[in-house]
Amino acid sequence: MSSKGHIDLNTVFENRNFNVVELAQSILHHHMEDKLLVLALDNDQGISNKAMWVLNHCADIDADRIKPFHLKLINHLKNKNLHSGVIRSVLRIFQTQNVPKKLETFMLDKCFDYIKNPREAIAVRAFAMTVAFNISKPYPELLHELSMVLSNLNYAQESAGIKNRASHTLKDITKLNAKIKK
Repeated sequence: MSSKGHIDLNTVFENRNFNVVELAQSILHHHMEDKLLVLALDNDQGISNKAMWVLNHCADIDADRIKPFHLKLINHLKNKNLHSGVIRSVLRIFQTQNVPKKLETFMLDKCFDYIKNPREAIAVRAFAMTVAFNISKPYPELLHELSMVLSNLNYAQESAGIKNRASHTLKDITKLNAKIKK
């Protein structure tokens, strides 16, 4: 991974057994998150997926260091045929970080698409529910729309994870609507 504290990001992902948390800490320590972002946005889905996974851990450790990348990360979702791990990682970041105002509409539309797509990975759909809820909180009409999307899922064919996240999100919407009406 490194020699004398230097990280060679061009080869680190060739090792299948790297420690993601240690790598994220080292990248942040050496201020290499911009180089990691380049790999996270790479066309090679294997490299991109691993780099996004590490970027997630960087965001967990120091969210402010990832904020400059928000626009690029969200715009990356415009690419067709992204690996579900890449989408999952981007959405996971925005479960806890605010989506920039100018991209809220785009991100909300993407999240609705992910939620409605039964072929999408479970984690992607679940994270999309949380991101959509967070974007919708200040807008009662968007909360209503999210509620409708979640209510129209085919629960008989959904996984336990999707049912659970949808149920919790619907309860959160109900609680928030009750506060708004007071």
